[in-house]
Amino acid sequence: MQQAILIGPDTINRAAVAALLARAYDFDPHRVFDFEQIPLARAALTDRDTLVFVLYPAETDRHCRPEPGDSEAIEHHNLIFLVTSLSSHDAQNILSHKPRGVVFLDEGVTHLHDVIDTVEEGRRAVSNSLALSAWAAKECPLTPREREVLTAAAAGSPPKEVATALGLATGTVRNHLAAIQSKLRTRSLVDSIRVAQDAGWIT
Repeated sequence: MQQAILIGPDTINRAAVAALLARAYDFDPHRVFDFEQIPLARAALTDRDTLVFVLYPAETDRHCRPEPGDSEAIEHHNLIFLVTSLSSHDAQNILSHKPRGVVFLDEGVTHLHDVIDTVEEGRRAVSNSLALSAWAAKECPLTPREREVLTAAAAGSPPKEVATALGLATGTVRNHLAAIQSKLRTRSLVDSIRVAQDAGWIT
């Protein structure tokens, strides 16, 4: 097992994440640093293979975001970002740090463990939806009708209700949803909605 440190703002959430890492990775909860303590964090990195978990701040703590220079100090190590939710701007910021992995904390300990295993094997564990979310701010690949269908679906309406509301056949709505998923390269309707909302394409 590789050594690991956690870097992030000093919040209740950070303490919870340290406890989560202790369960998933046998993490030492004392190896935790603020972004302002990057020099100390760097001194704690004993080899290039150390895992560096970076807690991306929650919405209320965004003034504590990591700066580009922060990752430069630990660029030779395996960065794994831990996030709760992301806008397209957040995704762009995270990807600029060239992480080896990104974990959405609401996906649980099992997913966190899988990402850690993937990174330790020398592979990247960054989801397509994150990359798409970062790219999304630049150009929307969806047609106006597809956005209309996805907006209705995001409100919780099943395809039949969406079809009735928009004056379409149910099969047409299903075709639109399939096309949306294909364009966004997402695995599910929920992922498609999240990417589109983060990008600001739908509300």
